[in-house]
Amino acid sequence: MKIAWGITGAGDYLPETINIMKTLQEKYNLDVTVVLSKSGKLVSRWYHLWDDLRQNFKKVLVEKDPNSPFIAGSLQLGKYAFFVVCPASANTTAKIAYGIADSLISNCVALAIKGGCPTYIYPTDQKLGSLTTSLPNGKKLIITTRDIDVENVERLKQMKGITVLPSPHEIEKIAQCFVQKRATT
Repeated sequence: MKIAWGITGAGDYLPETINIMKTLQEKYNLDVTVVLSKSGKLVSRWYHLWDDLRQNFKKVLVEKDPNSPFIAGSLQLGKYAFFVVCPASANTTAKIAYGIADSLISNCVALAIKGGCPTYIYPTDQKLGSLTTSLPNGKKLIITTRDIDVENVERLKQMKGITVLPSPHEIEKIAQCFVQKRATT
């Protein structure tokens, strides 16, 4: 079974996300196509995860423009069981919430939904308040979520075809359901 996994310019939970992707590939024998925004590639390099992605996944696609590489069409045509965007930056979350499809990831979400491909998004900025995150060098950074970011997540939750995930770890449960469902059909 093939899934597509979008990574945007958010570093929060990025190392954990890549470990989850590896688990899905190994434990459930899923073929994971990694789709990175330009900022997603930049952040994965910053976190020293770029080589890890390229070594562990057969297809690692990096945005050239909103429709290149041409994966959005494959999502729309049902060639993937589902599409995950994790982590989703506040910028990508806002674009998707307002129907803007001017980047590879936001365009992929738009076309996946149009084609009926289940889409799961983990936005990093879901709750008001401050939280501590880890930088690539191990130092801690306190970030504060803006009101508008939470409003955009709430808007995403109302959109047909999108499931907002409270944690990246929820994706393993979803994959397990898809694999079980496929085994019984």
